[in-house]
Amino acid sequence: MTSGIMLSDNMGASKDAMDEEGNAAADLGLVARIRESFDSLTATEREAAQFILGHLTDVLVCNSVELSQLSGISQPTLSRLYRKLGYANAGEFRRDVRRVHRPGSPELSRHTQCDDLVADHLRRDEESLKRTFEGIDRAQLSSACQAMATAPHVAVVGYRSSYPVALHMREQLMRLRGNVDILPNPGQSIGEDLVDYAAGDVIVIIGVGRRLPFFSRLIDVMLERGLTVVVIGDISARNAVIGRNVAFFKVVLNSHVLTSFTAAFALMVDEVGKCLVDTEDEVHARIEGINDCFDALDELED
Repeated sequence: MTSGIMLSDNMGASKDAMDEEGNAAADLGLVARIRESFDSLTATEREAAQFILGHLTDVLVCNSVELSQLSGISQPTLSRLYRKLGYANAGEFRRDVRRVHRPGSPELSRHTQCDDLVADHLRRDEESLKRTFEGIDRAQLSSACQAMATAPHVAVVGYRSSYPVALHMREQLMRLRGNVDILPNPGQSIGEDLVDYAAGDVIVIIGVGRRLPFFSRLIDVMLERGLTVVVIGDISARNAVIGRNVAFFKVVLNSHVLTSFTAAFALMVDEVGKCLVDTEDEVHARIEGINDCFDALDELED
């Protein structure tokens, strides 16, 4: 399998980068620089370059230590790569990336030659799940799910690409317990619904991909009202939760031409079910009641 890249070549580079003749090397964007330098890179540097092209969001929001841990590539190797690409330092490199990429936008790295696209996609999903689950704080997970299992009301909130994740989570939780809402309702604002939530309730806010500007304010308002706040988001949501008393679960998205949200879908519901083991008979009765409603309405095919 040979890795390539399908990003535009007109991506701007740092104006501070200078070539040997003192001219601005900024004429070459990141992708063009990697293409021109690829044959001269060591095997490890090539691996680093390919990782960067497929994880531009991580490059923007991670510091050098975090990026090294995330990629499995040493900091000295990353530093050598930046210099070989014509950047004076990591900060200059990130400024160039920032000009062409915004967190949540498709990271258009793709394999130009791939013998088995299905196997490649499976590998990416397996990697995102593995990295997501490795980062879970088990004690925090147990505490958050216990709160979701016992709270009087639970709201699951998602906007844009986070809405399907929120909707799926709500539907799964509804099989285990009642009083679970999906917010916002289509075409509606959210304030009319949130006013009914109070201390003791739980709000789960999904923040994967691009988020609306008031994402952080939504968290703050819910904390001010005394709710337990759970945030499920990718690494770019980290700044919205730093310093706030929330349970944050970072998901590692499978970003390719389009983004797979498998890791985000896979969190929490099973753990909530485990927290309800003492009321297992009630849960089974609820599921049977749901099935009876389906039958009475003839709502689902046999």
